[in-house]
Amino acid sequence: MSELAKHSEILFLWDAKMTNPNGDMLNDNAPRYDESDRKAVVSDVRVKRTIRDDLQNRKERTIFVNNAEQVQSAETRFAELKNALKLKDDKEVFLSCIDNRLFGGVAPKSNIQIIGAVQFSWAKSLNETETILSQGTGAFGKDNSQNKTFRTDNYIPYGLFAMYGTINSINAKKSNASEDDVADMLDSMWQGTKLLNTRSKVGQKPRMLIRVIYKDTYMIGLLDELVRIDNENSQQLRSFNECELNFTNLINSLRNMSEKIEKVVIFYDETARQYIDNFKNISINLEVKEL
Repeated sequence: MSELAKHSEILFLWDAKMTNPNGDMLNDNAPRYDESDRKAVVSDVRVKRTIRDDLQNRKERTIFVNNAEQVQSAETRFAELKNALKLKDDKEVFLSCIDNRLFGGVAPKSNIQIIGAVQFSWAKSLNETETILSQGTGAFGKDNSQNKTFRTDNYIPYGLFAMYGTINSINAKKSNASEDDVADMLDSMWQGTKLLNTRSKVGQKPRMLIRVIYKDTYMIGLLDELVRIDNENSQQLRSFNECELNFTNLINSLRNMSEKIEKVVIFYDETARQYIDNFKNISINLEVKEL
């Protein structure tokens, strides 16, 4: 296994077009939305689900909170893994799952409770948007006059989201989260977003993923507050190319704290290439990669 996960902060920018990025089950699965500032909201759980699904399905990694055909309790899943892995040490069984090492987890009857190295906050769209309710019909069989179905779609026209995350090196020592685990997670965050293909989730694309790695346990904090959209009427935005992103505050913070930073890693989509040169003017160790 590689070295333990390094103290870091993450800023993930992705957008959602004509889709429901995170439905609220307590509100007829309507998009999560803050009426006060007219911005769409996505929970950390939704993004963790994207990561877990990609780790499980594309990378074929063992995860604890899996998408099983039947809902499992934590103890049932734990017993299943222990039997399959033939391991005697309960903690070793628990930490065999990459999502437990990254995000932590609980198996109450086994007296296991681990705080993961990685945590994400809820994300809001940088732009103002709205929720749209649309109704439609469908028909099955040769005779379209029969077997009709009715559906209701609830979506946002466009949202560019900024999600903040942290990687705590102190907790990484307790959960054995490694740099390899973090690399897998970041790849699944990016590729998993592209691969969202359910009817309510398709239409999302990653644009930029920034990881700030520190030399010690210092953090700038809340990187999502350091980027904004400068469009005067952001509610009218309908595509990423229309967005006027401003990274000035983030770049200034990175420059001011450059002595505490080991490296800044940026993954970006070709549509975000125009913003990369701004980061190259900072006197820091910078690694950029177009995906």
